[in-house]
Amino acid sequence: MVRDVRRDYLVSPFVLTPQMLLLISSLLYFFPFLAGGFQYVDVGGRKYDFTYDLGTGYAIAVSMACIVAAMVGFVPRRQSFEIEGDSQGESLVIIAMIIIFGGISIANPALFSASKVDVLSSTGRLQYIFYNACIIGVVFGGLAGWRKSKLVIALSCLGLILTLYIGHRSPVAITILSLLYVRCRNVPLIMIRKRYVIGGLSALFFLAMYKSVYSAVKAGNFELVGQKMKFDQLSDSTLVGLEQFVTLAHLDLIVKYNYTLPCSNLWLVPLSFIPFSDAVFGKDGCTYNEQVQPLLFPGYSGGVAANIWAEFYANFGYAGFPLLVIILSLVCVAIEAIIRNVRSATLKSGLIVAIIHLTFYIQRKELLAAFISAKRVILVSVFVFGLVYLHRKCFPQAPAMEAGVRGLRRDHG
Repeated sequence: MVRDVRRDYLVSPFVLTPQMLLLISSLLYFFPFLAGGFQYVDVGGRKYDFTYDLGTGYAIAVSMACIVAAMVGFVPRRQSFEIEGDSQGESLVIIAMIIIFGGISIANPALFSASKVDVLSSTGRLQYIFYNACIIGVVFGGLAGWRKSKLVIALSCLGLILTLYIGHRSPVAITILSLLYVRCRNVPLIMIRKRYVIGGLSALFFLAMYKSVYSAVKAGNFELVGQKMKFDQLSDSTLVGLEQFVTLAHLDLIVKYNYTLPCSNLWLVPLSFIPFSDAVFGKDGCTYNEQVQPLLFPGYSGGVAANIWAEFYANFGYAGFPLLVIILSLVCVAIEAIIRNVRSATLKSGLIVAIIHLTFYIQRKELLAAFISAKRVILVSVFVFGLVYLHRKCFPQAPAMEAGVRGLRRDHG
């Protein structure tokens, strides 16, 4: 028993726990502060220089200290990725969902518009199901075994390529991060093979560069694509795709002006896991973005999304940083406990992706939006598991006949 406890709890603090994921993502989104600022273009095409405030550095230091404290306080446990059950049935359901909802997405011409506004306005629940099914399909293949899941992996990858062409980079990034979680959750980061590091950095570079050219790709303007990919333009094209500069500007402006949100939708977070509850969220104008963008980014030419640290600072001041870290840590610890106790590859996949939403991809989101994204992928995985479970209960398989003839039992009495 003592040996099992040691094997379970004595894990290196440098494994890819949710707290470590939050630390890495925060470093990635805070590093623009070292550059001192950035240049942005307003709706009229005029360029402006944006310089980060010194007080933002103090806020960054406080947030990082909170994450490190959480890494010490929440003792990591070894994660279990063992699976059982009807993996073949689950893979068939995932394949069916990718084909059905992928076909629905392909039939929507607005998704293939070169305008980002048209794409976003045409993205609904059916598209989110398709995106999440593709992500789950790849992670499912990683858990169930690549050789046994070739078809579901192939279709999922094709679906992710389609989402990338449509203009959504996040499904690809979340898939890569989910696979890294599976690979590195129980292995110290210092022991990760170089090819994983090189592959991750290459993927980050590609996704950053792709943002600056995807509109030209969809419009068929490959001459412009070639210009942006020239060596002298490559750095500018990559920086355009790195949204960290604008994301950090949220925190900078909130801290600089000590801005406080007039209202907040954080009270809706506990309700976010109710199916379809997000249909009524955001209608009261109390989302972070609706209040901040018109006031702090009035002339910015594109969307500015959000900043989770800025949202909590605007609601609670510096006390919001430890509060945010505690909330995310408790939720992710609970999700990891469920992952250890379920044996379905699909359920594990959905829960793993939810952790990525709540630790890595949360940097550019509001807390409510992050929980809704986590809910969507979990519901897709539960739906797949539920269908297979109902089929197994309604149509139980007959027990296999034992081959051979059982010999007579000898009585040694």
